[in-house]
Amino acid sequence: MTLFLRSIALLLIGLSLYSCTSGDRIITDKPSIHTGLPITGEPGLQESANQYIELAALSTGIDRNRHLLKAAQILTRQKQFGLAKEQISGINQELISDEESTELHLLTAEIELNRGNARDALKLLNISRILPVEQQIRLMQLRANAFLDAGYPLESAKTRVQMDKLLTDPFNQELNHQAVWEALSLLPTTSLQQLSNAPLNADFLGWVELAKIAKRGQVDWQYLQDGILLWRQEYPRHPAAKVFINELGSKQIELIAQPEHIAVLLPLNGRYAQVASAIRDGIMSSYYQHPDKTFQPKISFIDTNDNQNAIWNYYKKAADQGADFIIGPFLKSAVDILTRAEQINIPTLTLNYASQQTETSPKLFQFGLLPEDEARQSAELAFRQAHTHAVILVPEGSWGKRLQNAFQQRFEELGGKVISVQTYTPNKNDFKQPIQNMLNIKQSYSRYRAIQNIMRAKMKFTPYRRQDVDMIFMAATPKDARQLKPQFKFHYAGEIPVYTTSHAFTGQLNKQADRDIDDLNFLDMPWILNAPTKSKQSLINYWPEQQRYTRFFALGVDAYNLIPFLGRLQGKTYERFSGQTGNLYLDPFNRIHRELLSAQFKRGIPKLIDINTLPVNLTIDEAAPIQQPLN
Repeated sequence: MTLFLRSIALLLIGLSLYSCTSGDRIITDKPSIHTGLPITGEPGLQESANQYIELAALSTGIDRNRHLLKAAQILTRQKQFGLAKEQISGINQELISDEESTELHLLTAEIELNRGNARDALKLLNISRILPVEQQIRLMQLRANAFLDAGYPLESAKTRVQMDKLLTDPFNQELNHQAVWEALSLLPTTSLQQLSNAPLNADFLGWVELAKIAKRGQVDWQYLQDGILLWRQEYPRHPAAKVFINELGSKQIELIAQPEHIAVLLPLNGRYAQVASAIRDGIMSSYYQHPDKTFQPKISFIDTNDNQNAIWNYYKKAADQGADFIIGPFLKSAVDILTRAEQINIPTLTLNYASQQTETSPKLFQFGLLPEDEARQSAELAFRQAHTHAVILVPEGSWGKRLQNAFQQRFEELGGKVISVQTYTPNKNDFKQPIQNMLNIKQSYSRYRAIQNIMRAKMKFTPYRRQDVDMIFMAATPKDARQLKPQFKFHYAGEIPVYTTSHAFTGQLNKQADRDIDDLNFLDMPWILNAPTKSKQSLINYWPEQQRYTRFFALGVDAYNLIPFLGRLQGKTYERFSGQTGNLYLDPFNRIHRELLSAQFKRGIPKLIDINTLPVNLTIDEAAPIQQPLN
């Protein structure tokens, strides 16, 4: 075919494909990402993106734009996001209408979201013009998914509740309700309680109250049934009351397993005896105070001493005693041995993590107080509060290095930049050298001495710290934290926000001593930051000597309460267990991770940070949130 005939044929194809449109209207396709709603009417499957690309090559101006946009739509529907982005890059945005501009923003946001760039997608979805209902729904679907992928489940749920009013198809509504539920399921009980105390519209408040009932029902299954009944009476016209609520009760108890005999492997004598005793007491506290009295398995404690290399002997002993679930071991070396096993016959919840993150038996679950989780969340909290240039100060040794790596990796993933990393020697009273190195104050002194040598005269001098940082990440014990925080102020960095982990707080109130760490941002478990539970009150009343190991007591509480819920964590990626050690979830390697609560010291007392006050930081340049307030 000659070039002329080929051109005529392509133009005729283009005219026939556009014959179903009117005027300058652009055909818009449903997004290819999982939006919570089905993609219906897949138009143009017979169409080829190449046809439109070739038409664009033969066109100019407005026609070329339209061909490229149509090609990008088809490629996006076919999940060829890189090629779709190439076509969009060729569009002349000076020659597009408002309607085409909106479609271009939606399409580009969809591409960025599918390429893993949720924050870039959210910036593109900040559209203020009035849209037709169908485009409004598409905009909100994309925004809800982008919020979720960016780590903002609350904003995702709010967006979907707003979108619900625009949906008319019952099937689409139920899919949207499930998506609202999954987003709220990611929040801990404490955050849900903070939300219920805020001014919310009735529909969103109903969802929050229902989520609170489900969280409490994770341990108290009878409360779940009773709570749903009371909720229906209070919210009879709520959208979830039509269909969703009817299935909730049965969904919440599926995959629940109740062992009859639990064996606990702990070093109750030897070097780790006090820590092991705190874990044991936490387990027994949960056993006696569990609200479901039908769940009363036999519990056997097997003392492993410090001989963790004999873990298989203890494992066999538990099996011989008839255990159908095992808690433990506690030491990392023993967990390493178990993870190398080809098969674990008895479901096992260890109380520590293996040295390497590898695929293990599906019946082996790893749980503990992993410090890296806290460092990563410190990075997320700092970034969310619009800090993007960090310096890091950690103690010498492997523990400090682990926290530094975890913080730095997550902070840089989010788009932040680490300017400097310094180490210090723990348990000293003077940390001048590492702080001056971290803040470049030594360079300021060097410049002063150089100028003084030139001028040959005494001059008034005030040291000048570096100006390219907006936060400090510090890893420290309580003793070192109380020394370090005041010295930041002494070295002209008192106004720089400081973030740290739970290790800087003893877990017990000491207003006088902790005034030195006022304004310190940190993370800790609900067990520490919330009002005392029955289990915590029993610790205070009956085991006052265990206060030093209070977090390990909480580990024992959660280890017992988690057992029936492990199946749900394993079966549903959005599921979280709202425990005393944190909001718990399972990764693909069966390692349980903790999401902690955020707090700040005020007058020596830790104060929870309200989730309602946290901003949404989308870029490293601005922290202006794209929010849909439901007030």
